[in-house]
Amino acid sequence: MSKQESDAAFENQFSTNRPIEPTGIPNLDQVLGGGLPRGALVIIVGPPGSGKTTLANQMAFAAAQAGQRAMVLAALSEPTSKLLAHLRAFDFYTDELVGDGIQFLSLQQFLSGGLQATGAEIVAATRRAQASFVVLDGFRGVRGADMDPQAARQFLYDVGTTLSILGATTIITSEADARDPAFFPEATTADVIIGLHFDLVGVRQRRRVEIIKMRGAAPLAGLHGLSLGHAGIIVYPRLESRINQTDYDPQPDSLSEVIEDLAVALGEPGARVPFGLPVLDSLLGGGLTPGTNTLIMGSLGTGKTFLGLHFALEGVRRGEPTIFLGFRESYRQLLLKTNPFALGQELRAALAPEGALTLLRWPPVELNADTLASELLAVLDRTNAKRLIVDSITELERAAVESGDPRRVENYMAALVEALHRRNVTALFIREIPTGSGILDFSSQPVAILAENMLVLRQDDQQGQLRRVLFVQKMRFSAHDATIEREFSIQTPEGIIVHEDIRNSPTPPALGKQSQGRRRSKTPRATSSRSQQAQHRREPRPPDQEDSPDAGANPPEE
Repeated sequence: MSKQESDAAFENQFSTNRPIEPTGIPNLDQVLGGGLPRGALVIIVGPPGSGKTTLANQMAFAAAQAGQRAMVLAALSEPTSKLLAHLRAFDFYTDELVGDGIQFLSLQQFLSGGLQATGAEIVAATRRAQASFVVLDGFRGVRGADMDPQAARQFLYDVGTTLSILGATTIITSEADARDPAFFPEATTADVIIGLHFDLVGVRQRRRVEIIKMRGAAPLAGLHGLSLGHAGIIVYPRLESRINQTDYDPQPDSLSEVIEDLAVALGEPGARVPFGLPVLDSLLGGGLTPGTNTLIMGSLGTGKTFLGLHFALEGVRRGEPTIFLGFRESYRQLLLKTNPFALGQELRAALAPEGALTLLRWPPVELNADTLASELLAVLDRTNAKRLIVDSITELERAAVESGDPRRVENYMAALVEALHRRNVTALFIREIPTGSGILDFSSQPVAILAENMLVLRQDDQQGQLRRVLFVQKMRFSAHDATIEREFSIQTPEGIIVHEDIRNSPTPPALGKQSQGRRRSKTPRATSSRSQQAQHRREPRPPDQEDSPDAGANPPEE
């Protein structure tokens, strides 16, 4: 075939819509925008140890497993037997596929004849094997056969074009920095360029993947998480890019439909998401509004996790699939913590295989923000969960910072909140605040701004006795009682008990040992970004105002 005929056939091939085929790499197809076009020339580029050979061979085994004939051509100096020995360590390796479904050959014997002869041998071997998936592993070794950069570029063009006409997808691995200008001339020949990043951040190794070039598709932008283990390569799409690419119309199709849905939701008796704690739910107007995010803040020992467990188990009682995402306390520690209470037995039953509660737990060590988000959203979609508790949000924010960009926290948390909104999940985010905090300003914290609701827990020392109190700082879509803090205690076997307003009680409530104390005086309220101009200390109300039955009615936050 002449060069003119080859070029014409190549252009015709690319002018039509080619079938998109899966790569077999978890989540990589999503990042690529669907998969790889059949007959594409794909260059995988990255530094030593970044996983280029593993990725290419994992894709070849996936193609063979799907019924295609695959061929791997090793241009490295090591024999193919050594390559196979390395691949046997991975779960995707299958002995039965080697030899028939996938062939391994060495190019070393052909390289001495130059690039043109090597290219001819590759095409001939592809025809003999009737391969539709070809991997050329180690282009640096091929490039060494001719030091002319133009010759290397011509080799890629000729091989890629010819194999594409034969209907074969070609994967070429190259050892280089994907952003190195010296690589650009070779990059112009590729349909797809997958860049692997492998760097050292402090004492921590970090792997990421980037789709630098993708003809005919819209890949997810930016750097995505990547892990390399016994399962091979797993990709974790960047959360922000997932949210941005999802089809979303900023304007509703019909405002009347939205209003109708809203009227139905507001009119339904069960259109609240309660904690199962009567006094607290009353403070919240019956419970949290569905599909909102609530920030629960408190110092050490105030009962934040316990309150989260109450919320989780109330969801289980109502038949709502619930997820508890924890970082600090293990499965065993949660069971020990709840064992003296009635919640203990409920927690064991809820965590059973047939239970409605799913516990996700990551040790708070070197967390990957994209891995966490991908795993969490996958479980939310698989279980169709309606409630989520995150204990604590600090670990998620730290993971976002350690991803390499300290400025990422705002976008990451906004993307997570948006993902939960689209799934209509009602979420609790737990955050620890310093002990003994007085006036608190949360306006600089992304979650405090994004969350629709805010609940503050405090533990005070009053004449040698510890006293727990809570109050609703804000509730954006509902009227709520924000006039006074409520005392609460943690008692066996009930767990958390929120007490009635003691202003209207003839005698103080019977509190547990952990929260007994005299009738409290007012404590400072937390301030949000909407109340920075307000006075720094709450002034006591006149007696007639405190006794007014309407004193507790607080309109929804705007």
